Amino acid sequence: MKAKGKCLFMVLLLVMVVSFPGVAFAQSDEYGYNAQARMYKGTLENWDAFLSGLPPAPFDPNGTNIIFVKRKWDKLFDPMVHLSLPSGSGAWQKAELWEYLSGDQLGWTWHLDLEVIYSPNTPILEAIVLEPETVGGFKGYYLVEQKEWLVGPDGEKTVIQDFSVSRSTIKRTLHLSEKML
Repeated sequence: MKAKGKCLFMVLLLVMVVSFPGVAFAQSDEYGYNAQARMYKGTLENWDAFLSGLPPAPFDPNGTNIIFVKRKWDKLFDPMVHLSLPSGSGAWQKAELWEYLSGDQLGWTWHLDLEVIYSPNTPILEAIVLEPETVGGFKGYYLVEQKEWLVGPDGEKTVIQDFSVSRSTIKRTLHLSEKML
């Protein structure tokens, strides 16, 4: 009986491990958008096509001169994906962009990490204010992280920019913003 239970456990474990990636993959659409997980992974071109209602363009996942994007956001930020105001202060979005370079820089990969937080009532000190025309005409968006670097063919890393606001500053601002409501 013990051997049968152990065998059943192993079969269940194997089914979970094998089926989980398929289930997660099935939730992303042809653009790379996954509404349930509030994330997108694909090309910048296909993100623009998604927002514009155009068909996605095929791409080579290892192709050069294509900007790839991985975006993740919280539930409060979700309306912004459809160009509406976020549901509340503290809404955030993180984005990772990368591009496999060509020409003289063949073998190098460019990277950019960004984080944006919505704080409509209180400015986030030390953060970069995003102009309304860059965020759909809305005010109250702050860039709190922007890191840009290159990785060479031998793994060498060249930092271009490294900007981030401390988490304690962000938390204080959002706490203050909530008190103002």
